[in-house]
Amino acid sequence: MLFLYEFDIAAIFISLILIGFYFQKHQIASLQNRSFLMYLCNLTFVSSLEIVLSVIYKNDIACPSLVLWCLQVLFLTFTKAFGLIFAVYCIGLSDLLNDRHYKYHWFINCITLIPYAFAVIIIWLSPFFCKSYPLAFILDEAGRPEMNISGVWYNFLYALGGFYVLFSIVLVISQKKKMNATKRIVLYICSIFAFVAVLIQLFIPSVAIESFALALAALIFFFYMQNPEEVIDSVTRLFNQIAFVKITGRYFNKDIPFTCISILIDDTVFLSHTFGISQVNNFLGEVAKFLRATFSYDSCFCINQNCFTIVIKNPNEKKVEDAIEKLQDRFQMNWYYDSVELKLYIRECVVECPRCAKKSEEILDILNLVATDERYKQPVVYANEIDLEYKRRNDYIEYALKNGITQNRFDVYYQPIYSTADRRIIGAEALIRLRDEKGRFLSPEDFIPIAEKSGTILRIGEFVYESVCRTISQIDLNAYGIKKIDINLSVAQCMQEILAEQILSIQSIYQIPAEIINLEITETAAAHSPEILLHNMERLAAAGFELSLDDYGSGYSNMNYMLNLPFKMVKIDKYIVWSAFTDERAKKALTATIQMIKSLGMTVLAEGVEDRAQAALLAELGCDYLQGYYFSRPVKKNEFLMLMKSQLENPTVVI
Repeated sequence: MLFLYEFDIAAIFISLILIGFYFQKHQIASLQNRSFLMYLCNLTFVSSLEIVLSVIYKNDIACPSLVLWCLQVLFLTFTKAFGLIFAVYCIGLSDLLNDRHYKYHWFINCITLIPYAFAVIIIWLSPFFCKSYPLAFILDEAGRPEMNISGVWYNFLYALGGFYVLFSIVLVISQKKKMNATKRIVLYICSIFAFVAVLIQLFIPSVAIESFALALAALIFFFYMQNPEEVIDSVTRLFNQIAFVKITGRYFNKDIPFTCISILIDDTVFLSHTFGISQVNNFLGEVAKFLRATFSYDSCFCINQNCFTIVIKNPNEKKVEDAIEKLQDRFQMNWYYDSVELKLYIRECVVECPRCAKKSEEILDILNLVATDERYKQPVVYANEIDLEYKRRNDYIEYALKNGITQNRFDVYYQPIYSTADRRIIGAEALIRLRDEKGRFLSPEDFIPIAEKSGTILRIGEFVYESVCRTISQIDLNAYGIKKIDINLSVAQCMQEILAEQILSIQSIYQIPAEIINLEITETAAAHSPEILLHNMERLAAAGFELSLDDYGSGYSNMNYMLNLPFKMVKIDKYIVWSAFTDERAKKALTATIQMIKSLGMTVLAEGVEDRAQAALLAELGCDYLQGYYFSRPVKKNEFLMLMKSQLENPTVVI
């Protein structure tokens, strides 16, 4: 019998702390989270039973035979449940059971439940056969039940744990695309760790180390796998867009009807410039408090800075109307924070699912359309009123994208970049343009998001980069005075582990100098896959490419990107530039931003320069490069080369 139970005490201590943290943090109601909580509860119960049994046996405490049998059977039943719980956890992590396209749900259920059910039968039959045919238990010299550690069936029960570990590892490998590399490695390490501990327990039964090892594994899981902050918006403390996609995706897969009522707050950029981002965040926090108090926490989401969403499961007309009325009544009043009063103007968008959207991404697309399209500037917008137009627009653009490259409808245009130091145009930004069958240009703001969703953006990005490399290889750069060409990298490109390899491969084919290329990366791309992006950026920077942070200030500008990623230049978003010429506070913010970037040893490019006054002020503030319609609109390759040739011989743009 197990007598050294100090490890069990430590295991109970760890598991109780983790249970406390679990309930302190807001968790999504998912199979992964439920199985993790079950793991912790099971660990606490098993460790407690192990201590009780050890005390009874060590001190020869008189105890009724029936009670001893119950304790032993319960202990072994719940101990062998760890393998099952771990397998269920891995299933939840891969979200297999919520994937309606997966064909083998029945197989997963059978291979998970049947072995444990068989083990439970063996354990609970053991008391009846302990004398005639010992299974999991035998009787000691005092006639008390104890583990039959040398028996075949007891070893079979231990082998069952190994089966579940192996099954879980195979499952994780087969579904590796659904989880990142860090989580997979943690799963592998914890599996090996727990397996070794079980072997030690098997061969040295007097040391109760198994529960302690499982507690340490739970601790590692909590920090690396169960990170609730991943699904929580840092400003409002509501569930974020990641949580929204997970929860609504589960509703779609289970055919649960629901309605999304979204609050779109207008003029958040203006409010940020007027009151400051910090103050606006405080008011967003007040909005979040109201939503939590009015609706259940699990139904409230912060999709982005200007969009909150309420999800109503199994809705009826009255529920939806009441929710809309509550929101309208509250937002008709002012908001207060720290003696500051603010009026928030909102629009509401109602999306009935699955009537108006068949998947989570379609809901987000509808919200984005309503937020950006001037035609939907009305108090309440119902998705069913815009659904047909939305689908037609998407289908039209998707068709144009599908045939864009094969039918040679894509063009690369160049928008010149002015250097304040050289006092002339020294390069350009390469921009993609798409024409439909009738030769009409489609706006990049329309087709780029759809291309990113469909994956076509990868082909477009490669097309732009190769076109630029081909152009550079065919001309004498010095003869045109070209010092740099900027190329945008999409979010999808930055998520590719082979991005650096592809860029370096094309560069080597055309034999162009790396330092002539400046690769632009947006804050959104930096946030999506930071580990992959950092690896790619380090390789590209080492090869000589210049890297710049694009559209800085267009969202929640994160200084960590400038500090931790090897950027050499920061491009300030045009809306920040324009605001500085209409609002004194915005001008001060722009001035401070430029000074900060320069102090970090990076250069600054200001976008959206439209007149001479803007150019002069931005140059005075310290901008190294300027770009906008004042210098030139995006032009075709030949026009750009002619412009470079003529202005090199006779500079005409002076500020």
